[in-house]
Amino acid sequence: MKKIINFAAILMMVTVFAACNGESSTPANDSTKLWPAYNTSVNLYGYTNSKGEWAIPAQFAKASSFFSSGSAIVRINGQNAFIDKKGKVQNCVSFDGASAFRYGFSRAVLNGKYGLINTNFEFAIQPVYASLGEMTNDGLVTYQPDSRKYGFLDKNGNVVTDKEGNPLFYEFAGSFCDGYCVACSNSSTADGRIPTYMLINKKGEASIAEGRFMDMGNMGKGIVCAVEKEENPILPYERRLFTADGSPLSDKIYHATGAFSADNVAIVGAKVVDKMKYGYVNTKGEEVIPLIYDKATNSANGYAWVLDDRTWKLIDIKSGNAAIICQTKTSDMNEEPLCGVHNGLTLICKATYFNDYHDAIIEYRWVDVKNDKVVFSWIYNMNQGNGDINPASWAPARNKQDVEIGEYVFLK
Repeated sequence: MKKIINFAAILMMVTVFAACNGESSTPANDSTKLWPAYNTSVNLYGYTNSKGEWAIPAQFAKASSFFSSGSAIVRINGQNAFIDKKGKVQNCVSFDGASAFRYGFSRAVLNGKYGLINTNFEFAIQPVYASLGEMTNDGLVTYQPDSRKYGFLDKNGNVVTDKEGNPLFYEFAGSFCDGYCVACSNSSTADGRIPTYMLINKKGEASIAEGRFMDMGNMGKGIVCAVEKEENPILPYERRLFTADGSPLSDKIYHATGAFSADNVAIVGAKVVDKMKYGYVNTKGEEVIPLIYDKATNSANGYAWVLDDRTWKLIDIKSGNAAIICQTKTSDMNEEPLCGVHNGLTLICKATYFNDYHDAIIEYRWVDVKNDKVVFSWIYNMNQGNGDINPASWAPARNKQDVEIGEYVFLK
């Protein structure tokens, strides 16, 4: 009988080695969905369906999950390529590595330079840049033509200009989100100067003029967190929320803020008696979840993980009610959630360290959120090297701009 392990991973080209144990089950109900699978008899990857049957034979040195575009990245015959769900290698430009598609584009690297590949598997933006951001929901990409300035490219690789036709360049620029981007024309701190930031729209027009704030972050949804200009700033900065035109959204003071998720809530934190506490605000600046938690993660599909009295709790982000509590309290913080809720499941890990934290046994478990039940689990032992699965490079599911989460299946 074949034994299967399922787990969520970032949809990037990563190398993982697997030996398998666990029950034969998957977290998805879509019978047409395919999962990368590692066949230890040939030491190659293929793809299986939800029944554990080989849909694409094991023939690849590496294999990613399928993206929403219907393609996956594999390594075959010493080269990287995209394949469709039938396993057919697509005619594609050469690349050394690529990411999941975001808004129709995959950031790829070739010979140490970055570009963007479109869904026709062509370079829409040629790989000539040492620094290149991901495609955003505004259809713009931040890039650096040299180490001293930042600019923007459109989907065709054209440099974005102002109304006079001059390229938009800044000493610093973040990424566009929901129509706005934080930029700075003088980021230097020489001679004791304090950088001041502006908020620009896609035409390069200043929605919030430079000089008002000494620090600013774009939270999305037309909202920024900003620090009023001060002569002697002291960390942590006192941040307030403002709309994109610079109008105050809230008079509350925060020391940390996150981006708005697809649930239209964002993490906010404030220092309370020398200790940071976290909660959530909505797009009106209202605290929908009070700042009472020791840690907090961005929400996904209506849920968010918070740390309360050394216990991770999964809360309903709309009502604030605890939906599930991790089964083990850990005073040393060795247990933590790895992702939000996907297909009704969430992933939790717990590490037991040895030899001054150089070795560890890590327990992973998928939990059914609705029934508060462990669906399946496995253990990774650092001392066993290639013998177990180690999803150490995974990242938590955060907001709508982050990469998709897929399920991997490993067969023995």
